[in-house]
Amino acid sequence: MKLAPLHLTGRTRRGLCGIALAASLSTAAAAGPLTAQADPAAPGPDSAQGSQPRGVPNLVLPDLRKPPQLGLSANGEAGIPVTALDAYKKAAQALAASQPGCRIPWELVAGIGRVESVHASGYGLRTDGTTEKAIRGPRLDGKQFALIRDTDGGRWDGDTEYDRAVGPTQFIPSTWATWGADGNGDGVKDPNNIYDAALGTARYLCAGDRNLSNAADLDKAILSYNNSREYVNAVLEWMRTYQGGKVTALPDDTPATPYRPDPTGGSGSVSRTVVPVRTGSRPGERATTPTGKPASKPSPRPDVKPEPEPKPEPKPDPRVVTRLEAVGDRSLAAETGQELGPSLQVRAVNAYGDGVPGADVTFEIVGGDSERFPGAAVGVTVAADGHGIATVPALRLGDRPGGFEIKATVQGRPGQGVAFRVTVRLAPTATADTLTLLGQQPPPAAAGGDFTGDVRVKATRYAEPATGTKVTATLITGKESAAEDTVENAVGPYFTGADGAPVRTLVLPAPGADGVIALPPIHAGQHPGTYVLRLATPDGITVDIVLTVTQ
Repeated sequence: MKLAPLHLTGRTRRGLCGIALAASLSTAAAAGPLTAQADPAAPGPDSAQGSQPRGVPNLVLPDLRKPPQLGLSANGEAGIPVTALDAYKKAAQALAASQPGCRIPWELVAGIGRVESVHASGYGLRTDGTTEKAIRGPRLDGKQFALIRDTDGGRWDGDTEYDRAVGPTQFIPSTWATWGADGNGDGVKDPNNIYDAALGTARYLCAGDRNLSNAADLDKAILSYNNSREYVNAVLEWMRTYQGGKVTALPDDTPATPYRPDPTGGSGSVSRTVVPVRTGSRPGERATTPTGKPASKPSPRPDVKPEPEPKPEPKPDPRVVTRLEAVGDRSLAAETGQELGPSLQVRAVNAYGDGVPGADVTFEIVGGDSERFPGAAVGVTVAADGHGIATVPALRLGDRPGGFEIKATVQGRPGQGVAFRVTVRLAPTATADTLTLLGQQPPPAAAGGDFTGDVRVKATRYAEPATGTKVTATLITGKESAAEDTVENAVGPYFTGADGAPVRTLVLPAPGADGVIALPPIHAGQHPGTYVLRLATPDGITVDIVLTVTQ
């Protein structure tokens, strides 16, 4: 959005000096635009806060003819509400302690506050820094201003679909998430509180080790807040006005018409054009337009009714949950058969960012196999504790590896839920549901010799290595023989025991990490014939290997 240029008429010597310096900065920008080429900690003109139109700042400049209130009196005294003045000074003092090299004057913060919201005047500024009425810019839906979709869940701007600039210094919520500050020590970083907003503004302007006593750094800092030369000129002149004259602390309830950074009146479309108009410097001089021509008196329009004041938006109910936040990690790894304890939690949060005690949160198992909550339920509703935290009840995992989700939701907010991902690995103690011979049956062996080649089997469960499987190998006389026909004390194929004696029943070594079991050497014995090597688990899973002994 390009703002209309300002036309200035006759001014005092002090005012002309301020304009001359602002104009010199404009000339420098025309010859070679100043850009903030800094690390990510230093926002520049292309930042979300400064690069896109987010509302209509008040670019009316100081006027020495104005009566004393929120402008200038005839003797050059400037007026600022007492709470706003205190907030600006404390913000500069805080930066002087934490970033002394920045050298930010409180008058610069006041200049931003004056241009953005006229020091929150007309909004019911309270002594604690809050306002009776919310200060919000237009909806940033891309129609008249920038397109910025919701980033704060409506916490600060009351809008869960698009963002709005908020508070006395008009922060975009996503910018506030980085630069927000607690200026009044209440433990909350609230852009709608003028103490917090002033300190956040000071931090933002001082980013990137800027020295604001340097004209180039000062210019970059203000451009990063609003990338408009008219905006820079207005802020600089108000800053120098406060620096060059006596500042009067006015009562917070000084009558004033609130300046509305949202020209849409909340409707989402601009219904009027806002053009700053500069009056003459001599009593009785006719006002001028931005083109320098005398402004004509408007014709009476008896058929046009004045635009009604928009109704103040109701404050959100603190008992209503606006979103859920995961407490800790959203992913968890577990083993089959394990009982999943109360390790997954969510926090039910209201529009103010506070926990909602007693909120009903529903947890549902999505995509599981045999996982169930107590009572064999796939879904359960839990009441949040005094801090708004709800915990997933204990549940026992099934015997199948894989994964599933536990989704947390609150009634009426299906899109604001939280999903936890649980990855289930096969437990090391899991036993096989399948035994598989790897490779071909061993070739025949001559009597008195050995069977050649490695004989290996793989133990798996649901196609995963089952490393907890116990396998017993038994040599029997034939494939159809019963277990009692096992060749004992015979001369058929055999293993060698630890003592070197023939063994025809042997418990095999445990599977490796890949589930593979390698059998020890098999001796053919002295009697030709066909024999069977049967491998079996305690669960009755078997595989038979045919052994042929030749002459």
